[in-house]
Amino acid sequence: MLLARNEEINKFLSENPLILGGIFLVIGLLLLGYGLKDIATGRSRGKWGVKFQGPMATIVGLLRVIGGAGSILFGAYKLIEGLL
Repeated sequence: MLLARNEEINKFLSENPLILGGIFLVIGLLLLGYGLKDIATGRSRGKWGVKFQGPMATIVGLLRVIGGAGSILFGAYKLIEGLL
């Protein structure tokens, strides 16, 4: 039932891959920026406000950078697919 309610949105996004690519590109840039900030400062915040410092903040930052890079690659793929 949950997926059936979003059928219009899925159809719209499949017909307009530029919008989907742009959304993923913005999310990826945000994740990449926060990840690089975490690595540079050595401090990070978790999902529920937990503060990380030192090596754990670096690990969280690296995970955000990897997630951001993957999102950027998917967004770029969808943008190229939409242009072709």
